Parts: sequence; C-alpha cells; structure tokens
Amino acid sequence: MAGFTKILFPTDFSQDADHALENVMSLPGVREVIVQHVVSTYFEKHSHWTTLFDIHEMQKYMDMHVQTEMAKIAPQRNKDNVTYRTVVSEGKPAEQIVELADKERVDIIVMGPARGVVTGAVTRAASHPVLAVPQTGNHMRPLQKTAKILVGTDCSPQSKKAVDYAFELKELFNSELFMLYAIELTSAIKFGIRQGYFTDATSKMRNWAKHQLENLTPHQFLSDPSVHRLIEEGHASDKIAEVANAYDVDLVVLGAHGYGPVQKHFVGTTTDKIMTKVSRPLLTVKI
Repeated sequence: MAGFTKILFPTDFSQDADHALENVMSLPGVREVIVQHVVSTYFEKHSHWTTLFDIHEMQKYMDMHVQTEMAKIAPQRNKDNVTYRTVVSEGKPAEQIVELADKERVDIIVMGPARGVVTGAVTRAASHPVLAVPQTGNHMRPLQKTAKILVGTDCSPQSKKAVDYAFELKELFNSELFMLYAIELTSAIKFGIRQGYFTDATSKMRNWAKHQLENLTPHQFLSDPSVHRLIEEGHASDKIAEVANAYDVDLVVLGAHGYGPVQKHFVGTTTDKIMTKVSRPLLTVKI
C-alpha cells in the first residue's frame, strides 16, 4: 500500500465533517480529494402555483448555499500536489456516495462519526474501505501519527481480507498491530459440541484461536515484537471497545458484511454494534 491516493469525502458542511477532512488530509500519499454533497430529491410538484413558486425560490436558495459551501472547502486546505474536485449529487445520500465511490475507484471513503445513520449505511453497502472519524470532542491523535492499530477478527477465511489490510496499514504507518479474537460463550459451546469437548470447551477454543491468529499473520511478521495476538472472553463488540481503550489505539480495523435491512433488523452485526461503542477512528473493509 503506497497510501490513500484518491479519497472520496462526502460532507454535510457540519463541524464533524470538517474535523474528518482535517484529519484525513494528513494521511500518507493523498493526491486527490473528491468532495461530495448529496441533496435530497427536488421538491415534488404541487398543484397550487403560488406554493410551487415559493418552493422553486427555496430550491434556488438551497442550491446557492451548497455552491457557496463547496467553494470554501478546497481553498481552506491548500496542500502541495493535492487536487480537489467537487460533486453535487441528487438522491439518497448512502446510495449516491457508494455509486460515486465505485465510479471513481477511490482508495477510501472518509465519513463523519461512525454512529451516524448515513455512515452506517455506507459502511454496509460500499465495496471500498470506509473510514469513520469521531466527533470533534474526542481527543484523538492526528491520523498521520497512528502508532497503534487494532484489528478484530472472527478467524474466518473471509476475515483474512480485513487482517491483511491491517497489516498493510501497519507497514504504511510503521505502527504496532493488535490482533483480537473474542471468545463468546455461545461460540465456545458450539465449538465444544462440534469437537466433542463437553468440558473445558473455552480453554480448547482458546488454543484453537491462538493457532488461527498465527495462521492469519503473514510469515514475515510471526516473530515481530510489534505484532500482538490477543484472545479475550466476552461479546466481540464489548471486547473490541475495551481493548481499544486499554491499549489506547489510534485506529480500529474491522471487516464488514453487506447485510440488508431485514437481516440487520433480526440478527444485527458485530460491526454495527461496535460502531456505537468505539470512540476512535474506525476503518471498515468489505469482506
């Protein structure tokens, strides 16, 4: 990974969005930033001409406001060799953001806080990595000073993509990397039944997880003292948040499944739960 050359930055012109952009401009290798603002579908036609005229005037005012705000972004952040492009899209925000990211083949999408509704929708739908930057009130270190990265994994073959991405980031930032597997009680019980262990299933699963984390570690990093393989007991979302705080990490990396709204409603996802608990920059990779 040479860096984040091409970035898509959707903005609603809020303070949190500005904070996200300030941090992302410090990422290595930035060469192009596409600034996107999505406006809702234009007002539907109304049968009364008087009201229709008022709506059109309001729409003109909104358009002028968007153009004015978009024009402010690039001049305030002059940086050598970085070009800015502005795109105003119309429609549903998450859909438009994902569509533009695919069209432009960006390296990463940078969003506001992970708790945001649009950020969550983009995280689930995007095929590109999504970086969610916390609110301005959080005292996070600048991203270019990322010294500690945490990657959560369930040790599945699919999760290898997120782990590999975390190792690329480790090399890019020359940082420590913490790999975490959380043993949940239900998983331990299922594991014990499948393996024929009816006692001490958690201990057996811990040994299994240790070997799995080693298998997920690239060969050149197996003896690297800056790579830490951690195994904790408890709910994955809770443990990832706890470990992130305990080790004061600068960035959390997770794999994200593209669950639809029905699946999300009934079963939820670990990533969705973590997004509400982690107060640090969160980078999700589609797996």
